Amino acid sequence: MPMTPPPDPGGRVVVMSAHPDDEVLAVGGWIASQADRDMAFVTVTDGEASHPESPTMTPRELGQRRPRELVAALGLLGVHEPDICRLGFPDGEVAKHRGELAAALEPFVRGADLVLAPFEADGHPDHDVLGEVAIELCGTHTTLWRFPIWTWVWTTPEDGQHWLPRARRLECQAASRGRKRRAVRAFTTQVRALSADPRDAAVVTEGLLDHALLAPEVVLA
Repeated sequence: MPMTPPPDPGGRVVVMSAHPDDEVLAVGGWIASQADRDMAFVTVTDGEASHPESPTMTPRELGQRRPRELVAALGLLGVHEPDICRLGFPDGEVAKHRGELAAALEPFVRGADLVLAPFEADGHPDHDVLGEVAIELCGTHTTLWRFPIWTWVWTTPEDGQHWLPRARRLECQAASRGRKRRAVRAFTTQVRALSADPRDAAVVTEGLLDHALLAPEVVLA
């Protein structure tokens, strides 16, 4: 994988995520290194469907908790009083609202110099449709970096032949990586079990958590 990071145009950054925690899991170290930059965050859903059969927490409660976890995590990355726009699309059903999503995101792209969004083949339907819409909106006029998340869980070396050649490492100093480790753990509803009931198991698996905490950050650019 090339060690040279992708060209950064400078200017305003818009970070798009399907769920609160996607951006920190994928590029939290890079965000920490850019904390003083003009940066906005767009969350398409509130992540209310992460534990659909939970006996402990309702979707409504999760939809209230997860955005607060994102604010706490960004604060740990050094982004205080973050500019966050919650679009409120239904978790797990974003593909049904593709046209509305594109209309909602267009003003953000229009005002951005650099957009970060999920990889369009990440394997989660919400991630995939957001990535596809970001590609359409950015076109050739706005720099787009796409970040894989669940790709790391399901992919194989053979699968990687299709996308790894386009991958670029992001620069991440030790201090930023340390901030990311603390920030990831702020998503308590995702990295810890809600209870001992199997239906409350942590969504972020041990392997994905280890990857987020230890592996280099990667975008497709």
